[in-house]
Amino acid sequence: MKNIIIRQDGFTLIETMIAMVVFTIGILGLFGMQSAAIKENLAANSITTGSSWASSRVEELIAKSYGDTEISGTYTDCSVFSSPDWWKSFSSEKYPGESANQPDYFVYWAVARDCTLVKEGDIGLKDSSEYRPKHLYIVVTRDSGNGEEVTAEFSYIKQNQNY
Repeated sequence: MKNIIIRQDGFTLIETMIAMVVFTIGILGLFGMQSAAIKENLAANSITTGSSWASSRVEELIAKSYGDTEISGTYTDCSVFSSPDWWKSFSSEKYPGESANQPDYFVYWAVARDCTLVKEGDIGLKDSSEYRPKHLYIVVTRDSGNGEEVTAEFSYIKQNQNY
């Protein structure tokens, strides 16, 4: 009885084509994942930048005295904050993008009183509205050429320190 030895040197054309198809599908999946990661990183960068601008503005407003004209002259009724795009009619500052292909940011803010559930005459609260807490509402938008979109929204309360 003879031992027959069959040798296979290399791959057939079919095996090579199947391997290339599997490899291509894997590469396309990685490409799609990379594209999604880049898009999400840009969105995260936009939110971080907007939050930084908002935090900066909040720190400036909180540091001012309770009677400062910058946080006394923009009073509004609290019900206005329930409407969409309320911020477009209030004070704002523009922060241009660092280069031509970066969006411009806008920081809007408004100050309101009497947004709490505490009524005048409650125990421990003076009846004059000058002692009531001020509510600071800050919205940051970015304009990348397609209109403004909100990237950060903050709400803070400033209490009268003389109270």
